[in-house]
Amino acid sequence: MGATVTARQARAVIGTDGEVWNANSAFCSLVGLDEPALRHLGWRQLVHSADRHYVAAHLVEVLAGSADLREFDVRLVPPHGRDVPTHLRVELVRDSDGRQGWFLVEAWATT
Repeated sequence: MGATVTARQARAVIGTDGEVWNANSAFCSLVGLDEPALRHLGWRQLVHSADRHYVAAHLVEVLAGSADLREFDVRLVPPHGRDVPTHLRVELVRDSDGRQGWFLVEAWATT
């Protein structure tokens, strides 16, 4: 886990359904896609197939309320590139009534 957060942190906002709502340029650069292509592809397709169950388990815990935040390492797979070992910080953001809203995902390559 010893990753260092930088000023140009890669960030994306992802719906609880896995739809990518928006992403900053650092996140787009990390996964090798522009924002429209990232929105079209969706979150699930970015995660290495062998890591999807692992990621889903973390997100289920967050959605169930056992934690609002999880940090873990995963491989992201850009459509036209090699796996990117990545550290993710995933936080569930709630609306003012406490209802689930979206995930704020911060990411940085770990290599």
